[in-house]
Amino acid sequence: MPTTRGVSLTDLARLRWALEPAAHPVEPLVAYVVSGLDPTTDHLTYELVVADPVGTVHLDLAGAREPRWSPDGSLLAYAKRVDDRWLPECRSMTGEVWRLTESLEDFRDLRWAPDGRRLLGLTSTHRPPPERDRPYRATSSDDFEPAPDGRAWILEPDAKPVLVAGDLRNITVADWSPDGDRIAVISDTDVDRDTSTANGLWVWDTRTGQSECLVDPAVPILTAAWSPDGASIGYIAATRNNAASALNGLWIHDLSTGGSRRLAATLDRSIGKPIRGDDERAIGRPNLAWAPDSSSLSAIYADGGRSRLARFDLNGDHEDVATGVSCVLEFSEGGAGTAFSWSDPVTPGEISWLESTTREVRQLTNIAATLVADLELEPTMRVSTVASDGAEVEGWLTMPRHSRDVPLVLQVHGGPHYAVGERFSFDAQRLAAQGIGVLRANPRGSQGYGQAFADGNLGDWGGRDLDDLMELLDAALAGWSIDADRVAIIGESYGGYIAAWAAGTSDRFSAVVIESGISDFLSSARGPVGPTFWHSELGGAPWDNPATYLGRSVITRLDQVTAPVLVIHCEADTVCPIAHGEAIHASLRALGRKVEFLRVPEEDHFFNVFGALSRRLERTAALDDFLVTHLGVAPQDNTSTTEENGS
Repeated sequence: MPTTRGVSLTDLARLRWALEPAAHPVEPLVAYVVSGLDPTTDHLTYELVVADPVGTVHLDLAGAREPRWSPDGSLLAYAKRVDDRWLPECRSMTGEVWRLTESLEDFRDLRWAPDGRRLLGLTSTHRPPPERDRPYRATSSDDFEPAPDGRAWILEPDAKPVLVAGDLRNITVADWSPDGDRIAVISDTDVDRDTSTANGLWVWDTRTGQSECLVDPAVPILTAAWSPDGASIGYIAATRNNAASALNGLWIHDLSTGGSRRLAATLDRSIGKPIRGDDERAIGRPNLAWAPDSSSLSAIYADGGRSRLARFDLNGDHEDVATGVSCVLEFSEGGAGTAFSWSDPVTPGEISWLESTTREVRQLTNIAATLVADLELEPTMRVSTVASDGAEVEGWLTMPRHSRDVPLVLQVHGGPHYAVGERFSFDAQRLAAQGIGVLRANPRGSQGYGQAFADGNLGDWGGRDLDDLMELLDAALAGWSIDADRVAIIGESYGGYIAAWAAGTSDRFSAVVIESGISDFLSSARGPVGPTFWHSELGGAPWDNPATYLGRSVITRLDQVTAPVLVIHCEADTVCPIAHGEAIHASLRALGRKVEFLRVPEEDHFFNVFGALSRRLERTAALDDFLVTHLGVAPQDNTSTTEENGS
């Protein structure tokens, strides 16, 4: 009879998940996309599928994503991979196909006009820096860093694309009015990029070509949706500016009065921020949808380590739907029901269907079946503790079965203002299969626990947040059979910083992995992320708070590091440039410490989500070898396929 094995490194190439559901506007049909890493192309692949709630497949199209049904459901638009770019196409269910443009730019986020003939599409390019042949006097941030130049276009078969709101800069969202005469756009026009991350909500008239600002640029606006009755525009926006920790709120703008009001203002959770994981779901623009009668809006919010889909009525109340699902990540409202993608600790990603009348939830896909058929996935358990200041801190522990006194990896997420939780983690399952427990945690600064918790590490990186991690680690050590002398800490981005800082302030770790981390805050203050982020995170500018900028920089604590260190950094990282990793590596070498450096060519900061398979395998193999060596784990061969007992 067949036996099972644990998750191994090579299973990364077998991993598949579902995303981007699009419910049919009339019939019980769902278009969705299956993604995964392909050894042949060495990159992520996308396959568009149309199926009904009982699983019958009506369309299977390779190299396509972002499906969008026309208002009557007779046509399906999507982005099709052509050479090295994504181009918009539409097709009928009988097989006729129209290419809408041969542009040299990528198109994304297609939206149908109410007439079912035109579509909106977004493109994004980077303006080249001005050519200089001698020194010059800079006058704005644009002289240093070209800003992304987002554009919106009206697309129609056999017609030249029409530029939308050409007077606005960096359009990130565009949505049609129900009469098709106006387009709502989100743009950061006239905002000083050095001092603000805000953008505005505008309306562009297709007949006059004029733009009107409805909501002044005051806070970051993430998405917008026009109500079916045309009376309002709903939008998700931060509740304050210049703070990445700010919760997102749900607002409606009344077009007759010109005023905006916030819905569910007492919900102390961030709307539009699902739980983050190993793939691109929960990274992009959040979903927002009106009910057909304009009486409510639907959106996702993080609540602790779970992502909840909720309906928000115009009176301020909200109701959670699909409550039995761990992490709802995306959704789409249709005429017969709601389609949504989701994940849990043993499921990378599936699509389910919420029937509109019975409220019954039915799983539409079973993509994970081929992955887990020969695998023994390890259990993941919630761990919590009451911190020394009285706040509850929680995490998720994945432990090898039938093992005692196991080594442990404390894994710290990035951000720092997002949350991990009850989603599938390839790292956790793979390391657990090698006999290593993994504790993923949401320390102070994480979303999902309210504004005070999210603000809890502002001006205090490496302070209260690290205390939370250490106290949660103590709770795990007390409750499970873990060897306290074999504990490693690893992290990416902000998590890489915390791993480095912890190594310089504590001797309880046997190994440290610093991935894409920051070495010093002074050089970061005018780096690619920009001063707005750092001024908020560190309690002011360097001249206002030099003690934090210098005193909390890990470069000042590296002489206290005693554990072996692995530094992983991507050469094309534009968020945390590789100079930070190089500084940590060079300093530890000069100090005579045990340190290794894995440089990842060509990849950027989100390498672990979008990077090439071959490089991700190299990175993961180096990580595993380092941890196995320094945690004293006997190497295991988990690469074989299912075998037969007694053969």
